[in-house]
Amino acid sequence: MMLISLIFFILASISNAVMDTCSHHFSNSVFSKLNPKFWDATISWMNKYVDGNPSKGIRKLFWIINFPVQLTDAWHMFKSLMIIFICASIATFKGYTIYYFEYEWLNIAIAIIVYGTTWNLFFSLYYGYIFKK
Repeated sequence: MMLISLIFFILASISNAVMDTCSHHFSNSVFSKLNPKFWDATISWMNKYVDGNPSKGIRKLFWIINFPVQLTDAWHMFKSLMIIFICASIATFKGYTIYYFEYEWLNIAIAIIVYGTTWNLFFSLYYGYIFKK
């Protein structure tokens, strides 16, 4: 089960790399070939507003409910996915089945090291290499 948890955690890390790439390096990324109105975070945030104008208010669904911001631009979509993947990682975590030490603090420390290293490794890989042109 820890492998499934780790896969969800990796997907969360990659989602975070998408967010940061769209925010900081859109023009030099693989996403620059896609629709900038959705992928370029410097302009896509306006999609949640009527005609892209904050003074006109937030777009509505069925004239009552705010349009889900998670569907308006890549940054918000991948932030939502990141949160979902983190929750799925927590829900499927069964680290004690892979390793077990007498002291619970040691099990927790190892899990923090494994998950922290995994997050940083995959974030750096995607943000620094895979998502660049």
